[in-house]
Amino acid sequence: MPSDLCPVYAPFFGAMGCTAAIVFTCFGAAYGTAKAGVGISAMGVLRPDLIVK
Repeated sequence: MPSDLCPVYAPFFGAMGCTAAIVFTCFGAAYGTAKAGVGISAMGVLRPDLIVK
């Protein structure tokens, strides 16, 4: 039932907003995991005694 307060395309933009939130959350988690892995790897090369402690 379209009206002035709720147009017919409102559910589309709601679903796209949820999709964008999930996608950017996953990208952020992957980026953080990759940065942590690079840091641990770099520390393993420079200070191997600190890796397994």
